Amino acid sequence: MAGSFSGAGKNIFRLLRRIDTAKLEPVLVGQTENELTSRVRDLGIKVFIVPYPPALDVYGQKLLNLNIADFFRTLVGVWKYNLSLLRFFKEIKPQVIWADNIRTFFSIYAASKLSDCNVIWNIWSEPKGKVAWFLHRLGLFLADVVNLEYNSQAQKLFGVLAYLRFFQKKLVTLYTGVTDFEIASGSNIRDELNLSSTDILIMMASMISPLKGQIDLIRAMDVLVKTNSNIHLFLAGQPLETHPDSMAYNSSLKQYTNEKKLSRNVHFLGWRSDIPDLLQAADIYVSTSYSESFPDAVREAMLVGKPVIVTNVGGTFELVKIGKSGFLFEPGDVHSFLEYLGRLIHDPKLRDSMGAEGKRIIEEKFSTKVYVRNFEDMVLTLRNSN
Repeated sequence: MAGSFSGAGKNIFRLLRRIDTAKLEPVLVGQTENELTSRVRDLGIKVFIVPYPPALDVYGQKLLNLNIADFFRTLVGVWKYNLSLLRFFKEIKPQVIWADNIRTFFSIYAASKLSDCNVIWNIWSEPKGKVAWFLHRLGLFLADVVNLEYNSQAQKLFGVLAYLRFFQKKLVTLYTGVTDFEIASGSNIRDELNLSSTDILIMMASMISPLKGQIDLIRAMDVLVKTNSNIHLFLAGQPLETHPDSMAYNSSLKQYTNEKKLSRNVHFLGWRSDIPDLLQAADIYVSTSYSESFPDAVREAMLVGKPVIVTNVGGTFELVKIGKSGFLFEPGDVHSFLEYLGRLIHDPKLRDSMGAEGKRIIEEKFSTKVYVRNFEDMVLTLRNSN
């Protein structure tokens, strides 16, 4: 339950905890009970659970790689789910529905329109492939508003359609702010791992998944520790238990670590509730992800003044000021990654100056306060337009 409170869940929670209930009356509809639903109830906000049928209750990426038989089972699942939603919507009478990702958008669309609701499609990830290509364009046509996470995302996902006036009117960019509700617990990862104050700590916080590219990071560590025995990597995150590829990938990472005799320097921490403490302890924050939209953990690291080295995916180039607050590299380019790591490992002053610049960027351009205000404006504008 606790482990399910990831970037997407945190984004919803930071919205709901700051939203002006004098302007909007939020209701959270989920498919299962989890950490997010528990926290939202504690805010005094209504929470309802409408479970997915088994055909829909699978990892999102799997829905984009279905065979013909699975496709028709999924259509039946969508139909059953919308029947449940129609009965539910008759009771609560929503005016605007914000769908937090592409699966949710298509799962609720029919019931929403039959209930005379406007639908906002929030783009949280950027899946690739022919099915995703088609669904992105269908979603652009169907949605009343498309909630983008960064400015160039529309062109990346929709191509030339993003320049057509009919679609441009639907596009709204909202930078999603930074988690501001988690506080340090007082844990000390250096004590926990028996590390000294002179050891250099590199951190990545993410679900363990092939798309997150943790193997590139461990391969880099195999090179680094040969000349820098005081370098330590800690990976905060766990595999997705409902996704076999994620579980197998986690096992392969640990096997590779053991084979290369890196266990002294590479630490698998699993899910952690003390991310603020880990970020404070880290010297450098990294992300080797092959696919992101506007990564939450990178912004959190910048907010606490850490230099970042992250892949040039999604909107990271709008977030990182290259050479000033961090570095960008192409996914899989371990050579460039190692070069940037080497510069930061051996230059404490550069780490400090980059961390300070990153903190300034987050505080000035990506605050949660601004995000929530713009979110309220987006919803109210859509509601009032009808």
